[in-house]
Amino acid sequence: MNRVIEAIERKLGSLYRLCPPLEGDGLVRAEELLPEELCEVLKVSDGILQLMEHPKAGGGEPFAAGSIIYPFEEIVSQTKVFRELYGAEGTVFAGNGAGGYFVMNADGAVYLYEYVGEEGEYYAEDILGYIEKFYGA
Repeated sequence: MNRVIEAIERKLGSLYRLCPPLEGDGLVRAEELLPEELCEVLKVSDGILQLMEHPKAGGGEPFAAGSIIYPFEEIVSQTKVFRELYGAEGTVFAGNGAGGYFVMNADGAVYLYEYVGEEGEYYAEDILGYIEKFYGA
């Protein structure tokens, strides 16, 4: 399995869901547009969902509460919006649940851009650091 997905499993246990892998023309486009680290995740799962459990929702079964890593098409669309809003480079791969963007720069570093302020705040050295920090101990 992919090391990013393994880190998610360590942090969330069973409270995540993989999607079908990105293949074909979508994968070719992703390899042209995205950092290699994100492509490696998408080859295993085109987006990763965070699950939540609540006894009064979904019959007590875990349900999708958001994305840990967006699917390819959402990465593309959110990156476009981000670039229009901030005029900055980078690839949006997730949100913070409050309207902010997690952005991977060309060097793999992750920044958080929120609607307060125009510049991103350094968040983590790489996508593994993002998982460690955002999803806690």
